[in-house]
Amino acid sequence: MERKVEQLLHKGLSIVLELKEPFLTEWKQLSKTVSHKNSNIVNHFHSMVEFALKELSNNETPSADSFILSLLAEWQNRFSSNQDEYDTIFLLTAIENLFHKLLVEFQSATSLDHHAIQTLFSRIWDHTLLTLDYEEQHEKWLKMLLATNILPMEWIALIKKEQSDFKIESVVTPDAQPVSSHLLGMCSGLKAAELEHLSTAITRLLVTEKEETLIVQVDCLNDILLIKLKEKSFPVTAQQTELIRGMYLRLLKLHHLENKMEWKDASLLFLQRLLPCRTPEQAVHAVTKGLVDYMPFKRCALFLYNHYEAKGIGVSGYNVNSPSVQKIREEIFQLPLIKKYLPSLFQSQPLYFSNAAEVLPDKYVKEFSLKSLVVLPIFVSAENRLIGIALLDQGEDTHFDLSAQTLTTLVKFGQYSGELLYSLWDEALQQFGAENGVLTLREKEVLKLIAKGASINEAAQQLHLSSYTVRDYVSVIIQKLAAKNRTDAAVKAIRMKLIS
Repeated sequence: MERKVEQLLHKGLSIVLELKEPFLTEWKQLSKTVSHKNSNIVNHFHSMVEFALKELSNNETPSADSFILSLLAEWQNRFSSNQDEYDTIFLLTAIENLFHKLLVEFQSATSLDHHAIQTLFSRIWDHTLLTLDYEEQHEKWLKMLLATNILPMEWIALIKKEQSDFKIESVVTPDAQPVSSHLLGMCSGLKAAELEHLSTAITRLLVTEKEETLIVQVDCLNDILLIKLKEKSFPVTAQQTELIRGMYLRLLKLHHLENKMEWKDASLLFLQRLLPCRTPEQAVHAVTKGLVDYMPFKRCALFLYNHYEAKGIGVSGYNVNSPSVQKIREEIFQLPLIKKYLPSLFQSQPLYFSNAAEVLPDKYVKEFSLKSLVVLPIFVSAENRLIGIALLDQGEDTHFDLSAQTLTTLVKFGQYSGELLYSLWDEALQQFGAENGVLTLREKEVLKLIAKGASINEAAQQLHLSSYTVRDYVSVIIQKLAAKNRTDAAVKAIRMKLIS
């Protein structure tokens, strides 16, 4: 199994190298359009893209993991590791989607090619997640180290090395020697060009008596622990510092593995939920329920884009009044959400809003008691198409925050949903999109004859109906399908698989 995955990863790297030139052209255009978001990180990504392609060009048969790790090491050498996780996720997804788009433009591209790109970027995410979303664990880990009594510690601080500075992430003291939380808060976030300056700043803030101090430095990959000892003359051995270093790295690794398994397990369970679906009803229910069951949300409403009418239509809700959702019909290009964030949605980027009123009409905010909100694009990578969105929250009138871990996992959920719903898209539009209901059997019979070129009178004769009745059927069909005329109705019906 591992050999098969390695083959896919190698194929993904080969595709990246083969599409190098057209990708660079597309990437330059894309980076211009997104640079207004965070020009600094876009510039960082641009230089890393050039580095990555150069690395691939210089190494004919690289291991995917060694290649990815070399990129992460280069990133950490060049830039601050404390980048905006949200923009990082967005740009990684945008790059993956560019490769899918380029594959579509090559007629010889297969589904295996798309799968190879998906596998490669999933592995990139695996490694990237090791550097994200563990800040909230810092204080707990430092307290665990304090409790070991390996050294008599007065305080312990976690320092991050940034591009040109060192930054204090967290400082903790033993429970038996409480220090004002205000003073500890003042320490967090301090920056300096030299580590000594930070240790001096912490000491002056936390130590009331003027005394000589002994600060022990323990290097832990990209993190640095500064430990203030209670006794200046205490003999510190290499074995003790190595023991502290080993404990910290084990805590870090365990946290990474737990997070990695959590999002992979959630994605796998969601995919298994979708696989048996064969009808639009099964599909939309599986998507809305799965997003609530396997993600930290309580409500979900699913909308599809009706490309025949340029409208967004409600198709399903979970823990929300589904009939109310299904009544929604909106000219989507008039919505603030679409006007402002369509480029992000087209890059399959989940969007978090602390206030739903920023992007949705007041009538829906009030009807569904919306506060914080997540907008998940239902995106088809292989077709480079946005076919809908899911709206997610944690219940009526509830504010919440969102982690980088959740955002990353949601991207995959949106892509898995897109692959399923795209296969049933036209059927779903016919079932949920027709305001006056789906076509009846008799209407389909009339339309089949019209599609074959029959006139009103000829259709009436074959169906043993009056020409007036057939003309009425045609009028209703045109209205239901939002068609311009009966020829347009026949074309739409064939595209929507209503008739063959």
